[in-house]
Amino acid sequence: MDRLTDFLFRNSKPVLAAWVLLAVVGGFFALGLEGRAVPGGEASESSQAEAVARELSANGVPSLFVVVTGRAAGGDADGRRALEPITAAIAGTEGVREVQPLPLPPPDPGSGPIVVLGVSATGGVDGSIDVANKLLDDEDRLTAEGSEVFLGGYGAHREELVQLSRSDLLRAEQVGLPIVLVVLLLTFGALWATVVPLVIGLSALVGGLGAAGALAYGIPFSEYVTNAASMVGLALAVDYAMFLVQRVRESLLRGMGVDDSVRHAMRTTGTAIAWSGITVVVAEATMFLVDSRAIRTAGLGMILVTVAAIVAALVGAPIVLRMLGLRILRKKDRQRLLAAGGAVVVDAEVSGFWARWGKRVTDRPGRWLVGATVLMALFCVPALDLADRVDLPSASAMPSDSQVRQATEAAAAAYGPGVISPVEVVVRATADTARTQAERVARVVSGDPEVRAATPVPLDRPDVYRVSVATVHSPSDDRTHDLVRSLRDGDLRGQLDGVVYEVGGETAMRIDATDALFASLPLMLAVLLGLVLLLLVVAMRSIVLPIKAVLLVVVSLGASTGGLLLLSTTEVGAALIGWSDPADLHPIVPITIVAIVIALSTDYEVILISRIAELFRGSGDNTGSIIDGVARTGRVISSAAAIMIAVFFGFALSDVTPLKQLGVGLAFAVLIDATVVRGVLVPASMQLMGRWNWWFPSSTRRPAPGRERRPEVVSGRAPSSDHPA
Repeated sequence: MDRLTDFLFRNSKPVLAAWVLLAVVGGFFALGLEGRAVPGGEASESSQAEAVARELSANGVPSLFVVVTGRAAGGDADGRRALEPITAAIAGTEGVREVQPLPLPPPDPGSGPIVVLGVSATGGVDGSIDVANKLLDDEDRLTAEGSEVFLGGYGAHREELVQLSRSDLLRAEQVGLPIVLVVLLLTFGALWATVVPLVIGLSALVGGLGAAGALAYGIPFSEYVTNAASMVGLALAVDYAMFLVQRVRESLLRGMGVDDSVRHAMRTTGTAIAWSGITVVVAEATMFLVDSRAIRTAGLGMILVTVAAIVAALVGAPIVLRMLGLRILRKKDRQRLLAAGGAVVVDAEVSGFWARWGKRVTDRPGRWLVGATVLMALFCVPALDLADRVDLPSASAMPSDSQVRQATEAAAAAYGPGVISPVEVVVRATADTARTQAERVARVVSGDPEVRAATPVPLDRPDVYRVSVATVHSPSDDRTHDLVRSLRDGDLRGQLDGVVYEVGGETAMRIDATDALFASLPLMLAVLLGLVLLLLVVAMRSIVLPIKAVLLVVVSLGASTGGLLLLSTTEVGAALIGWSDPADLHPIVPITIVAIVIALSTDYEVILISRIAELFRGSGDNTGSIIDGVARTGRVISSAAAIMIAVFFGFALSDVTPLKQLGVGLAFAVLIDATVVRGVLVPASMQLMGRWNWWFPSSTRRPAPGRERRPEVVSGRAPSSDHPA
């Protein structure tokens, strides 16, 4: 780190100019990222549902529908005249191939006048999303006097999610950034020390999203990238900058010059940040193991902002801190330091509370370890049912004024929940046998009690037929899921031996998306934990500490997931966090939480353990190093956690279910990690392991532990002496 620091000091002006230029260019590309995002992509491209969607799209099967109620749905001459301009406006939209009334059974008499128009788009699924974008952006196309017009369908659902994500990102920033500012002011008590992490965080966010925006010209990023990357990038960059500011302030108060203080901070905390950042990137990279475009592009977006956070902290922050010098100190500390003529003053960066807390835990480590472990285990229990509590959100999870929700609910009330979004079976045979095979499928499927009607429909190619299966229950209902599974590899599949077909539709898409994500989860988790263990062994020069860290990561992950399930999927939990109804987790949420929680948990672990190890190298005192390390990092880690929670809380206010769940889950994960794990489990376990913490094969770098001493706590403050590496 000394070479990097010296290079930055010698070339501070050109490096600073390049940093500002990259931020400006990044901002330009970041502005266009949302417009280039491609919704969907949860399921594998090779899944049956995706294959059926491509086949139906190529044959002009409607992928969108428009529900019309009121005057234009009357069916008389006046109604037909009112319906014509609506149909013409939709048909005149760029990308629309055809608009025709859907062949539906008679509506429920109590539903009132209703017409459902099928809209087929050119360009497949992406084409239907583009058409939905144009229709939703131009409200005049979906407006008629005396009538209500609502747009529904898969493409419309995905487009509404994109639009809601954009507004939610702005809301999250409006909520989170003021809280971040307040926390930084309370932590540092100096304006310039507060500004540095904010500048570093925002520049990293702009740079990372700008890189994603540039790549989006060739890579179809999912709609979750901007929000997920913003969550991780801003929180990490602010945290990294906070750690550096705190370390530089500590050195200044001990009488070091500005340049030496920055060098010392880079040599110690900067090294810890580098290792932490590498671990975070590795954790995010394991998302590429999941066979899902949405997950892989979200992972790529998070990697880009994480790299930007590391670069901003290790390149931008040292230059800014050197320029500001003593101005990052509190006014009273600066005055005392100048009055003392550079002599060592009272170390204001040591927290008396955390010093007392560290002594309390190390006095009775066994009790604290057992109590904290039991608490974490209780939170882990709900995570055992994770596989049964995951599903794609239905239209009913959208806000009450959503076009898609209103269209879906109106159509379901009139025709039944499974008519508008049927199970689609694509039968493949020869031109001579395709119709016969399709009729056989329809006949067999019609005998299932879950099926309302099964209709064979010819497609453009004579060797392919479509069987549209209207179900009794909605696409999200478990009974409809069972029907799809029976068609694929159950009783219905056995009755259709010899028939080649694929099963698609909304229900199949939900199943395939969930299966694609969970099939990769064990491999992703195993690879991730193995890589984290290897990195920590190299970084910590210890065997026991990395193994302990990985075990704590697993416990933290289980407790975070279990806590989210309690809050999201139960009536009591949903009421506690202000949600109107409980909801199953979106499949993208557990995967993302696994990567981010392991990354963030390791981040705090590296910062805390590296400080304890630094103190131990100078003293050989395990207990004293633990107490002093907790005292010196407790305040800044707590503040960093509060900032992360503030950023994540902003996303918990989202109207989009996956973002809402991610915000709540990550905020809860950071809360328990910064309190129970870092405040209790880490110091208690390190105290019990004693000298074994520092054992490393054939190591000659570690001094043999000396006689244990306990630092005397005076007026609630730990000793101010430090032991730099």
